[in-house]
Amino acid sequence: MRLMEKANMGILSAMAWVLAHAPAAMAGVTEQTAEQVSNKISDVVQSIVYPLGGLIVFIAVVITAVKLITTAGKPKERAEAMESIPYIIAGGILLGGGMLLAGLVLKLMKAVGQ
Repeated sequence: MRLMEKANMGILSAMAWVLAHAPAAMAGVTEQTAEQVSNKISDVVQSIVYPLGGLIVFIAVVITAVKLITTAGKPKERAEAMESIPYIIAGGILLGGGMLLAGLVLKLMKAVGQ
């Protein structure tokens, strides 16, 4: 048997196996409405993405604070550490604004859907 024929037979065997086992794999899958899916997405965003963004801002604040503490007697290095503060503030504002906007859009979409 040539190499291509062996490859084709392997692919066909794999496809047959997948088709034979598909009903068993679908046994626990239930049909969902669009509202249920959108609720699940908003729950995931609120439970994972929001805390993750807050954690990133917190870590940036801690790193900057450590830099400021360690450069207490060195004005040049302290000034460089202070340069990151506006970026942290801007990031926090963008994160908060994004969370506010996403919350408003999700509530509006839920209100329109009802």
